[in-house]
Amino acid sequence: MKKIIVSLLAVVMIIAAQAQEKKAPEQRKDRRDKMMAEKLKLSDEQRQKAKVLNEDYRKKMDELRKKDDILVKDWRKQMMELNKKHREDMSALLSKEQKAQIEKMKIEKKKIAEIDATARMEKMKVRLDLNNDQAEKLKKQRSETLEKMKAIRENKSQDMMKKREEMKALIQKNKENMRSILNEEQMKKMKEMRKSMPRKRRVVS
Repeated sequence: MKKIIVSLLAVVMIIAAQAQEKKAPEQRKDRRDKMMAEKLKLSDEQRQKAKVLNEDYRKKMDELRKKDDILVKDWRKQMMELNKKHREDMSALLSKEQKAQIEKMKIEKKKIAEIDATARMEKMKVRLDLNNDQAEKLKKQRSETLEKMKAIRENKSQDMMKKREEMKALIQKNKENMRSILNEEQMKKMKEMRKSMPRKRRVVS
């Protein structure tokens, strides 16, 4: 009897953990939306309209996900159309000043990312004992990779699945180039560094 109870508790805990994992992305998005609303100082009317738009968008996406009698290409097309309309509807809620503020925030975020990248490169140079030539090649590779990633993300003619495939191929190519720059000992250290770093999920949109 005790074993059965323990087993049931284990099953309940697994189900709860899985449910929490499914909720996590939505909870993170809700927090981001809330922070953005505060930074942009949205009015009560804007917040309410945004809430209605988000609920309608999620409902339609859920309905689309449940469709099993639709071709993959048609499913992707409908998903892209839903995403595009949602972005346009949300943008239409904002004033000219709020849109300008978003652009300013994007620029500031980019600058911070560049500073962080420079700091990481310096740390990598020390930890891997890189010479100047290796450091320069890695810096160039990173810059080219980011430009290609940006081009993939901004390509409006491709659906999300195709973008993910191209992004995956680009990352694999990046790894191969890394092997041509670093020696065996440096590659080993690189892998150890990556294991100790927190994992982040990238979403291609």
